[in-house]
Amino acid sequence: MITESDELSASLDKAAGLWPDCKSRTELLRLLIEEGSKALLLKADNVKSQRMATLQSLQKIGTALWPADFDEQRKSEWQE
Repeated sequence: MITESDELSASLDKAAGLWPDCKSRTELLRLLIEEGSKALLLKADNVKSQRMATLQSLQKIGTALWPADFDEQRKSEWQE
């Protein structure tokens, strides 16, 4: 059971204009939930892609901070 707030009521009214064949507000609500779910999944995929791109950029930056043989140099300092 969902209480129809003013915001939800306005959304259902707009949805009725998009889907005039719907016979009930319950059916409109189902369609709104489905469309919202699709939008949420798409947004989540976009956020994930952006985060992965950022991590890859940081990884590239991080590899240039130290010379390629940094680990060997560091180890040799401890052996002397």
